[in-house]
Parts: sequence; structure tokens; C-alpha cells
Amino acid sequence: MAMQHRFNDKFTRRLNEIIDNNISNERFGVSELACEMNMSRSNLHRRIKSVTGASVSQYLRRVRLNRAMDLLKEQSYTVSEVAYAVGFGNVTYFCTCFRDHFGYTPGEVGNYKEEPEEVQITGIKEGVMKNFPVQTTSFIGRENEIKTILGLEKEHRIVSLIGTGGCGKTRLACEVVSKLQNEYKDGIWFVNLAPVEAEELVIKQIMSTLGIAEIPGTDMFEILIQKIGNKNLLILLDNCEHLLSACAELSGKLIESIPCLSLIVTSREALNITGEKVWLIPPLSLIDPTSVIDEEYANRSEAVRLFADRALLNNPGFKLTKENMKEVATICQRVDGIPLAVELVASRIKYMDAKTMIDRFGGKLAEIPSMDPGIIERHKTLQATIEWSYNLLTEEEKALFRSLCVFTGGFDVTAAEEVCTDEFLPKESIFDLLTRLIDTCLVQTFYTENRKMRYNLLETLRQYGMNLLSEYKEKDEISRRHLEYFTRIVDLSFKERMSSQSKWLELLEIEHDNMLAALRWSDQYDTDGFNRLAGSLSWFWARSNHYSTAIEILEKVIASNITNKETLARLVTGYGNLLTTCPDQQRALSLLKQGLSIWRVLEDKKEEAYVLAKIAELLCSMGEDAPGLEYARLAYSLANELNDPGVELYCMLAVCQGLVDLKKTAEARLMARKLSGLAEKLKNMYGILASHHFLGDCALIEGKFYESEKEYGKGLSTTLMYNDTSFSCVEMFGIAMSVAGQGRYSKALRINAAVTKTAISNGFIVPEEVPAVFWKELVNQHIIGTREKLGEELTYKYEEEGRSMSFDEAVKYALNVDID
Repeated sequence: MAMQHRFNDKFTRRLNEIIDNNISNERFGVSELACEMNMSRSNLHRRIKSVTGASVSQYLRRVRLNRAMDLLKEQSYTVSEVAYAVGFGNVTYFCTCFRDHFGYTPGEVGNYKEEPEEVQITGIKEGVMKNFPVQTTSFIGRENEIKTILGLEKEHRIVSLIGTGGCGKTRLACEVVSKLQNEYKDGIWFVNLAPVEAEELVIKQIMSTLGIAEIPGTDMFEILIQKIGNKNLLILLDNCEHLLSACAELSGKLIESIPCLSLIVTSREALNITGEKVWLIPPLSLIDPTSVIDEEYANRSEAVRLFADRALLNNPGFKLTKENMKEVATICQRVDGIPLAVELVASRIKYMDAKTMIDRFGGKLAEIPSMDPGIIERHKTLQATIEWSYNLLTEEEKALFRSLCVFTGGFDVTAAEEVCTDEFLPKESIFDLLTRLIDTCLVQTFYTENRKMRYNLLETLRQYGMNLLSEYKEKDEISRRHLEYFTRIVDLSFKERMSSQSKWLELLEIEHDNMLAALRWSDQYDTDGFNRLAGSLSWFWARSNHYSTAIEILEKVIASNITNKETLARLVTGYGNLLTTCPDQQRALSLLKQGLSIWRVLEDKKEEAYVLAKIAELLCSMGEDAPGLEYARLAYSLANELNDPGVELYCMLAVCQGLVDLKKTAEARLMARKLSGLAEKLKNMYGILASHHFLGDCALIEGKFYESEKEYGKGLSTTLMYNDTSFSCVEMFGIAMSVAGQGRYSKALRINAAVTKTAISNGFIVPEEVPAVFWKELVNQHIIGTREKLGEELTYKYEEEGRSMSFDEAVKYALNVDID
């Protein structure tokens, strides 16, 4: 015994000496240690286990952490310096390991006199957690998810964590059960089903993991329940999706037969058994890359934090800075915040910076392979993980999945049925197949603001499916059906835009990404389809917040040779209407008059009246009040003949504009109130906005400044409901003139400066420069007059403060009547 003891001491001294010589090398691991000791990995493991009771990796970490404690006690080094000195490439991970080992953080060294004698690895109590994979990286984020799942586990004996491939189901489940060690005195077991290929082998894998031997001639399930008996156990069944039937049947029987057993299941699809609580794992939280202003904001994204952590692990020189944080946020967004994809991309930081990655890989970030030679095949790329899920589908499910990838920004059931139906997929089968894709986490569900359900695919999944469409030579056919469906939708919206504007503004906004996708495809393969869809959409673009996109597309269409007269009429009318809010009002007038001529040739009285009203409004805003009112009365007369409330509304609006421009406020106020009633009845947002605006104009002309501020405020609130920034600017300018009339000069100048900045940046006409005669008089009185009263120094001060506001800040400021 004495000789054996001396031999062990010699072995331990040699072991520690080698580790000490390599302690700052983070890549010095089990293989390197075995080589230095001239032993195989298996012999080294057995020897260390017999001498120390720990595995090789556990012992390595113990030595590193004990050395870290010595350095920290010297109080000459920072925590970061110590972490790198003892071979930890990630400071966060070092702090986690240190706390788990000693019971307190590195920063608290000196506050504790005693240290625990036994090593605790990653928060796992020895003897409780069985067969769990050793985690070599820190766990980032998911605090809310962990709290939620722990709450579910208390209430349900079987909890299934489901999600798309790569979303971190296994890692999250392991992190959750590590918090439950005090709840299951007889152990928590990790059963890995990924390598199991046949359903009949599932029970064998469970028995093998639990150390339960088979007995010839005895039913394995009976053996299992007899051996577990009344033990208080938790079993984590990991990767069940390819063995679903066996896992469902066995899990149900186990829960029924063993009263103190609980199960946590990870899968890409629920088991769908009695008592199962299903929880869908979302991607990591993301932020809008264009909104990133500093590191604190960037770190609100769990995906960004994970990227930064793994990038630092692979490149100690990496740091999240203001120079790269937008690129990092962009990468995370492009891979949908899927943890596996984030980690795979972050591993390449060793070789290239984030911007180069975006430039080099573009939309193919999901194809970046892992650099880890030991990783399982389906985790080598995100694409391989998606392919694993796809291959588990039936042929019909695969066909629908591919077809659904043509949608961007989501879709509803009707769209799926209309676009995806073909000879192989009958219309009546689409919904049932869609539910299967939802169950397998390949399609997600979400609700619109009015609680209507829509469906969506993560962009990484959609791109995978689009590649398959090209491979199967299905892309052109499905894209054509997609174009035809949304062209029908937009055609109907054009016809009903006057009578049901609110409904169509909401719907087209929801489907705008699909419209753009249809335009991109048709631009290359169907010029007539492109022109027709763009022309029919132009009315929507004139009432929404997509000006730059609209102008780019409409300029392309208008330069082409359009042979269909109705398509051309829709185009020039819509584009002319859109340009009325921009500085080039002469071109807007020319387009509207061209549209008027074509509608008259087509003998469409409804559209003729509409265009007459639009010309009237434009002429009034250009300072040509008398001709404007003449066009308005002509439009109104034609509308009365048609007996169409939708047309009547727009013509009434034009008359009201003419009356205001001529300062006939009594008549204008009566017409504005009549307009308001009809607009409310038709739920026409533009009509509601206009009625408030005209009432504000009347009050401002009459010097009733508090009343005008209130009406313009109501108009502003209306524009915010349908995201019309150009008219938001006009209403805010009305508020600026109103508060100037009240003597609140500083607020007036701040609002006007913010409005001017927004208008210029979006290419709108600046409200202060609208040439309408009555408007110019009001501007001279209230804005230019305010500048003269305050002088150059105060004017510059207040306007600079306004220019520093964001648009949202300026809106809140304008609507708050209690602050100056």
C-alpha cells in the first residue's frame, strides 16, 4: 500500500507539472495531456479516475481553477488577466466555472476564508446528474425561457421542448434540468436518442443509459418499471423526432406506470400524448441592426451576446465595438437568431471580420460549416440540420414545404391554398399538410393586430426551400401562381379603394413583402404582369410609407412601353397622386391629367371623378385656388350623378380644400363635418385625416389656436394609424403654427425643424414651402414671424434642438399639449 501511495504521488506530481507548464494554453486538453504523459487517452482516464476520482477534463479544470485562486489572492491581477493566464479563452465562462467550483465569483475572492474541498462541475451535483454531456462553453441568455419551463415542469410530469433544428433544444433542456437537482433525489438521466436508428431500440437505449440489464424471456418494459419502482427520477429524452411513435408510446406508458417519474423531451415535433405539455422554443432575441446605437443596446440581443461570446472564444482579440456591432447584429438577423447558426458563423471570426463575412457569404451564412471535426454530421452546417428535418417529411409534406417558401413576410390559409394547389397537392389537402409542417416546427404561426392567424417560415428555412424549388425546376411555376394570386388581390383593392380603403390599406401593408417578391420575379420573367401589379399598387403607395421603393419601381414601369390602357391609367393616376406630396408637383399634375384623358377614353366615370378631385386638390396646394375649386365642383357634380359614396367622399374632399384655400371657412367647416361623417361611415382613414386637417385650417385662419392644435393633433393621430409619414409632417406643421399663435414660440420652432428634417430625408415637399396662398400667409404670420420675434440666436438654438429629435420623439412632443 505504501509503495502504491508513493507511486500515485509521483504520478500526480508529474501530471501537475505538465499541466502547470501548459496552463495558459487554452487548447491544451485531454489529447495533449495524454501525449505528454506517454499514455493513451483511455489509460490516462482510468489512471486519473482511480487516483483523483475525477475525469481528465474535470481534473484539468480543477488545476486551472486552483491556480486562478492563487493568482487572485495575490490581488495583483484583474479577473480577465487571470482567466487568460490559466487557459480560459472566455472570461464569462471562466467566471461561471469559478463560481460553480468555489461557490462565489472571482471578484469576491478575499471575502471567503474557506474553500470547498470537492470539485463541482458546471453546477452539477455529483451523483444526481447522470450521463449528461460536459458543456465546454458558457450558456448565454434564455433567462425567461428557463423560468417558464421550470414553472411548466412543476405542473406537468411530461414537458416537450420542441423547435426547429439548431434552436438549442438540447442545451436549453440541460440547463433547465441542472436547476432541478434538489427535486429528484434518485437522479436525473440524459438519454441520447440521436444515434438510435430503429424505434424498437428506444427502450434498449433507455435501459442501457439507466444501467438496467435485459433479462432473457422477460418483457423489457416490465423490467424497466420494476427497476425504477418508486424512485424519484427525471429522464431527459433527447432528439425524439425520428423515433416519434416509439417515444410517444413508451413515454405515455412510463408516466402511467411509474408515479414518481417525470420526463422532459426534446424534439422537432410534439409526442401528442395525454398529459404532455408542449412548449415551442423561439429563436434567440434579435434587434434591428439599423437601430444599434451603442454596445449596451446591441447586448439586448441574446443572439448578439452569443455571437460575441463564441467569437471571443475563437479569437481572443475580438471585441464588440461600435465599429462592428451593426454587422454582428445583421449576421444574427440573417440567420434568424438560431443558436447553432450563430455559433457556426462566430467560429469564423478567427479568420475574417464580421463585415467581410457579410460581403463574402451574403445570403449563404447558413451554409458555413463547423470547424469542429468531432461535431455530428447534421450539426456541421445549419443547412444540414434543416435537411435532417426535411428528410423526415412525407413526399406531400415536402412538396408543400417547398411551395410555401415562395411567400415572404408570411401568408394565410387562403393564399396557401390558392398558390400551392396543383395536380400533386389538391386544394382540400393543403390545410392538413400545413398543420403537419407546423407540428414539425418548419412553419410558425403568429397573429396580426386584429387577431387573425398567419403563417411564416424562418428566412433560413425559406432560403433552403427556394434552393430546392430551383433544384426541382418548380420555382417558375410556383412564382407565376404567386404573382397571379396577388395580382388578383391588388386588382380588387384598386376597385374597392374608395369604398373600403381602411380594409385594403391594412391588408396590403401586411402583404407588402409578398407584393415586392411578385414584382421582383415578374420584372425578370413577365413584363406585362410586372406593369399591371405595379400600376394597381400605385394607389396604395400614395397612401402608405413606402415612397422610395414605390418611386424606384414606378419610374421603371413608366419608362416601359405599356400597351394596356387601363394599366397605364392606373399607373399614371397613382404615381401622380403619390408625387403630390413631393416637390415635383408640375410632373404630378401632368401625370394626373394624362390619367384623366385615358379614363375618359375608357368611359370610366368613377375614375374620372376621382382624378378630377385629385387635380383639384393639387391645383389648390399649388396656389391656383380658382381653377382648383372649379375642378372640385366638376368632380362633385359627377360623383352625385354616380350615387357612389366612395367617389363622393374624394370629391367632397376636393371641394373642401378649395373652400379653405379661398378662406370661406364657414362653408368649409360645414363641408368638413359632412366629410367626417361619411369618412367615419366608410372607415376611410384619408377622409378622416382630411376632415380634421380642414377643421384645423379653418380654426387657424380664424385665430382659434387651441382649437386648431386639437384638430391637427387628431389628424396626426390618424396618420400614425396607417403609417403615412408625409401627412404626419403636414399635421405636425399645423400644430407648430397653432402653438406659435398661442405664443409658445420655442415649441413651434422645434416641431418645424424636426418636420423639415423628416420631409427632406424622405423626399417630401417641406410643409413650410407649400405654395398654397392661404398657407403661405399662415407660414409668414406664425413661423417666419416667430423667427423675427426671437432673433437669430434663439431661433438657431430651438431649431437645432428640433433637428436633434427623432421622428418618433417629435411626434410625441407635438401631441403633448402640456409641455413646451
